[in-house]
Amino acid sequence: MKVIILAAGQGTRLRPLTDHCPKCMVEVNGKSIIERQLDTMHSCGIEDKDITIVAGYRNDVLKEKFKDTEVKFIVNKEYETTNMVCSLMCARNLMETEDDILISYGDIIYNKEVLEKILKTEEDMSVVVDDGWYEYWSARCENPLDDAETLMFDRNDYLTEIGQKTSDLNKVQSQYIGLMRFKGAGLQAVLDLSAEAERRSESGQALWRTERTYAKMYMTDLLQGLIDENYKLKAVHIQRGWFEIDDCDDLKVVESQLK
Repeated sequence: MKVIILAAGQGTRLRPLTDHCPKCMVEVNGKSIIERQLDTMHSCGIEDKDITIVAGYRNDVLKEKFKDTEVKFIVNKEYETTNMVCSLMCARNLMETEDDILISYGDIIYNKEVLEKILKTEEDMSVVVDDGWYEYWSARCENPLDDAETLMFDRNDYLTEIGQKTSDLNKVQSQYIGLMRFKGAGLQAVLDLSAEAERRSESGQALWRTERTYAKMYMTDLLQGLIDENYKLKAVHIQRGWFEIDDCDDLKVVESQLK
């Protein structure tokens, strides 16, 4: 298995902490987000040589940090005008030559138990979801629904909807955290759907349930596209054990709760 960490973003909502370094290098209680991720991966037996970071903003700082390791880098040179899916597709060559890929956002921290859960899955497509999200979101924002997005699954735990804005709490059965795994036919489906999204965008066609163009696609747009094309995405359920750092308020919450 290979790992792709998506860490090209500028982290504008974390400024001034990101004035001179990428978002993933912001420190949480004395250790950066990316170092915490790598520590967790190492604890599960994942080696540096199997990890590729898709960098963008201030990639020079990130590369310098890990210059004495076997961690690999791919640079999204268009990080200022693109989003997650384009960053992922910068690693297309890696995805085309491997059969098992773990994808992680670069601005999240998760413990060993969370990672172990998705490493044990047998599904071709699996997505970690947090059933204990509401209490955490309540600490992050005054109204959890202001930031939460839909996530629904059927009786067999396959996702039916993800990433849509909603004011209906019943449509948020759990919350996506930004950690997923694709194997075999599932990995090929991601490549095929991304290519289809790019083709549609270039010809002015809509991309499933989003008005965003291919360049601006969120990862949840891609996942919803897979669902709408009748692919089976398995929900891997957790109860907390992770944090997201989007802004300085998030950082305060994480630092108060993370030991």
